[in-house]
Amino acid sequence: MSGRQNDVALDAGRFGREGLGLERRAAGRCDTESRDGGRRSDACRLTDAASFLDAVQARLAESLAFAADAGGVVTAGLPSSALVEASSLETLVRDLLAAGGKLVRPRLVRLGYLAARECTNPDDDPATTDAVVRVAAAFELLHLFGLLQDDVMDASDTRRGAPTAHRQVRAAAAQPDGPDAARLGDSVAVLAGDLAFALANRLVRALPEHVADAWDAAVVELVTGQRLDLVFAAEARLDEVSTRRVAHAKSGAYTVQRPLEIGALLAGESAPPAWLSRFGAALGEAFALADDIIGLWGEPAVTGKPAGEDLRERKPTTVLGLADSALDGELTRRLAPGREPLDEAETHAWLQRLDAAGVRAQAVARIADRHADALDALAALPQGAVRDELTRFADELAVRDA
Repeated sequence: MSGRQNDVALDAGRFGREGLGLERRAAGRCDTESRDGGRRSDACRLTDAASFLDAVQARLAESLAFAADAGGVVTAGLPSSALVEASSLETLVRDLLAAGGKLVRPRLVRLGYLAARECTNPDDDPATTDAVVRVAAAFELLHLFGLLQDDVMDASDTRRGAPTAHRQVRAAAAQPDGPDAARLGDSVAVLAGDLAFALANRLVRALPEHVADAWDAAVVELVTGQRLDLVFAAEARLDEVSTRRVAHAKSGAYTVQRPLEIGALLAGESAPPAWLSRFGAALGEAFALADDIIGLWGEPAVTGKPAGEDLRERKPTTVLGLADSALDGELTRRLAPGREPLDEAETHAWLQRLDAAGVRAQAVARIADRHADALDALAALPQGAVRDELTRFADELAVRDA
């Protein structure tokens, strides 16, 4: 699909040490000087998407190298084993990053900054440029944190076409089918998510106070949305108001709206432009709806997840909210706590019923409406390269199969 990032090269250099302290290197900075001291024509610039993403990936590599060195201080001299190797936290984070991903959130941080600045100057202030790169990388690490822990909560077997982190660790245990192995796998995957979160916060610790507050609010919004997702699934609460609130908090906002807004704050704004927030909210809802369609009807070979998984897990998604209304609550009654879970055949039958009731068509129509609302919001931005890129991004997020 357009914008998909291939495996990320994570071969950053190692740090030197002084005792237990670790020196940092300036990976991910947008260098403006060539090796001979002259100006580079291919310098990392915020107007150059490719070099910006290279800088983000370098910053991610630096973060993981930092984690490897810091962890190495603790484990130095200890004997290794297959389980020790399989439970390496930085390796689990690194492998998930390298398995794929579209770097949606980093790209939107950059576009939020450029939109607020209406930036056409290729030589941005290096300090500001570096801050944008750091926040962009932090959002990707926050995403990895969410994926690692979400997979544990959902007991998912695969992610991006590969075994999930907790499944990898469990397979390396002495008795992989036992309860102790399951608990171990879950616990290590949670710790890997904690590491990703810690590395994300390491990148944003020097932000201006109002930007840091926006970051913290985005994190709280994400974890609160995840809590509601768990609680509403346990209750089989599928009404449209509840499902839309969950989708906004744990998907649309932290994926689209908040990266755009925080990018704008990095441009010196005291608050994000209203039109940018409208664009982000509308596109975020379209993104979440598309995600929910994929979670029900997506092709496993493309998505890396089983078809119908959201239905079997009673996930309070926006599409199931539409289904609950279309079927007069029948779906909620079938998924009520205490009822037998859906097997594969019944899941398939329910998916056919949802299609026959027009649920997928209704969701697709709502995506089109919210996509149009997002494009309408862009009218506040002058014609130019940034507006064109935001338009293409809206098309990419709203019309996709993975």
